[in-house]
Amino acid sequence: MRRQKKKFEEIRKLILKDLSKGQRTVNQMAASTKLTWRTVDNHLIHLIGKGLVEPVFISKYVKIYRLKEVKT
Repeated sequence: MRRQKKKFEEIRKLILKDLSKGQRTVNQMAASTKLTWRTVDNHLIHLIGKGLVEPVFISKYVKIYRLKEVKT
């Protein structure tokens, strides 16, 4: 029997919840959310565009992200 796909909102909530624990690499997020690296990476692009996530460090080998701080 085929597993039902998660909706975009569910995936993004999982990623944001994982990032609430602190700075994370894409691999760490993929492992803890049980999503593929590619899925996490693609949804991070959307979340960065929405202003919810920001990159901390990006190199050829690793990408680290965190939740964007809300300025009041």
